Amino acid sequence: MNGFSKAQKIAISARDLGCVIHGATGCSGDLVHHHRKGRGHGGVKSRNRVANGLLVCAAWNGDVESDPVLAGEARAKGWKLRTDHEIDTMPVYIPKLGRSVLLDDAGNYLDLQRNIITIQEAA
Repeated sequence: MNGFSKAQKIAISARDLGCVIHGATGCSGDLVHHHRKGRGHGGVKSRNRVANGLLVCAAWNGDVESDPVLAGEARAKGWKLRTDHEIDTMPVYIPKLGRSVLLDDAGNYLDLQRNIITIQEAA
């Protein structure tokens, strides 16, 4: 169990529609719900938020924890956050959108002015 509730996992999955790193068809294997800002060893429950989650392939999720080069790229793109970064203000690069966005707890992509990005814009 990674801490996200079933409803949160549904919202993250509906928003991301496949692995946000590699696209819907760009990875093989299982998809997992990744915390951008880790929960730590104590499992900080306040970090179990839709805005803190991304749908990624399990292989990438494991690699990002063990490969310092990949972890650096993930931090640069907002896929992984340091503990001093705020979930609500750190943009995340979404390759299928070709830009960085903010995430909210309602399961939306937001532009940097906090306007919801519609499905038409996201396509």
